[in-house]
Amino acid sequence: MTGSPQPGTPHDAARPGVLRSVGVAYDTGTNFATGQGDLSRVVWNNDRMAEEIGAIRRQLHCNSVTLYGSDLGRLADTARAAAEVGLHVWLQPRLVDRPQPEIVDHLAETARVAERMRRDGAAVSLSTGCVHLVFTPGLVAGEQYHQRMANIFAEADHHVLRPTGTVDLVGANERLNQFLDRSVRTVRSIFGGEVGYAAAPFEDVDWRLFDTVRLMHYYTLGYPARDEDQVAEIARYHRWGKPVMIAEFGTATHPRAAEMAFLSFDVVDRSGPEPTVHEGVLRDEPAQAAFHQRMLDVFARAGVHGVAVSEFIHPTHPHSTDPRLDLDAASMALVKTIRADHHDPASEYRWEPKQSFHALAARYALLGADEPGSHARP
Repeated sequence: MTGSPQPGTPHDAARPGVLRSVGVAYDTGTNFATGQGDLSRVVWNNDRMAEEIGAIRRQLHCNSVTLYGSDLGRLADTARAAAEVGLHVWLQPRLVDRPQPEIVDHLAETARVAERMRRDGAAVSLSTGCVHLVFTPGLVAGEQYHQRMANIFAEADHHVLRPTGTVDLVGANERLNQFLDRSVRTVRSIFGGEVGYAAAPFEDVDWRLFDTVRLMHYYTLGYPARDEDQVAEIARYHRWGKPVMIAEFGTATHPRAAEMAFLSFDVVDRSGPEPTVHEGVLRDEPAQAAFHQRMLDVFARAGVHGVAVSEFIHPTHPHSTDPRLDLDAASMALVKTIRADHHDPASEYRWEPKQSFHALAARYALLGADEPGSHARP
């Protein structure tokens, strides 16, 4: 891996329209069925949320934030808190493994939240979801999202995912665009602001439906070895004539994470009563930080308008000084979660920034993220 966690003066800082929106993804609690509660954020209160949103603005130097989750009350509260500290909000409802009509209804309710905020003067955009081929049933084979994920990545060598069927991506993408068309028509009947969708590389989206092209960068089994090939892969989306944004990018916190790409999380044995990290896997914060810096260089060269790193915090994967229990090594989070009781998902926690947090904060500050209006379009 190339790059350094200590950024110098970035060449992208002076390019008009490039990396003008810099942010982070923030999970407000999603029904991922983690086995640690109904939602991925078991411990939740608005004071803690406001502290974390404040850190995103003032310490990480973001000017935007992607808020995703299943609970509409949490999404609305967090969106208002983010707008109050001056963040541009990308709202993304994420309802996993629910029937398509329910997902569209959930999206419509989120659009109402976004429209109220927009009319109150907040900078808010709405994403019609992300990677629906994985998270939404009825588009590819598989009853649950991890089965659909396994079927899409059937050729991968992984410990967790087991394919249960085959995937015809041509037919799947036709169904995806039909679903997106219904979703967009619903949203635009309610919300008057910017509308997008966060797509995986294997999703062939009709971007004419949207105001921006938004890409889930890490949903791949491997990145091109040469940076110039990555640049070309991303730059081809400019043909749609719309701003290209990286909806999420990132990597886990161990030495092989970058080469494992999407499967960087797959270093944990989840078959026993307690998940444990595979023997020999050790945390590597410098590697995670270096990956982020390298990718920001790639995105700048590709003319990307905005980015969001995945993700601020991942409480289901707490840190431990015992390498076998250090689930944070399998986490993309910029901060490590330290529970009062490591084994209890409902335990109170504190968080500490990783090296990647500090490196990104320095880079974001150099990009001028703290300047008013820095999210503005070119």
